[in-house]
Amino acid sequence: MPLKAHDSAGWEIRPHTREDRDGIRAVYHECLTEFPWHLGSMPDPDRLEYALRYTTTLVACEKSAGVVGFSILNSETGYLSHLFVLPDWRFCGIGSGLMQVGKVLSIKPLCMELDLRNFSARSACAAIGWREMAPQGTEAAGHIRLILE
Repeated sequence: MPLKAHDSAGWEIRPHTREDRDGIRAVYHECLTEFPWHLGSMPDPDRLEYALRYTTTLVACEKSAGVVGFSILNSETGYLSHLFVLPDWRFCGIGSGLMQVGKVLSIKPLCMELDLRNFSARSACAAIGWREMAPQGTEAAGHIRLILE
């Protein structure tokens, strides 16, 4: 059962199932190739698997395309550890829809960390009301913490 849907764009957001895991991995790896600073170190697949098992994972799906985006949220702390949408599916409300559903499911305000060099995500988050908090780490390899109240 969808938690949110966009009928004209054809996508829906729902809790993930075991059958979605290959699609989630594919979205994750495709999106990470856009970040040149991550290409030197491949992401740890065990970390993603752990998150899929022990946190709230939402998927954005379209009937013919399958999984086109996903988010992973700790609903007890409000920490949004993953939010990825395939490039061809951006700017049609999927990212903000995943955040809206996450905000409803969380008992605390949402928070996340972004790489300081991820300017497009920082701009998109600012446009929908996320506030930047103190940077985490060093400027060269740092992150910025954001909160959505």
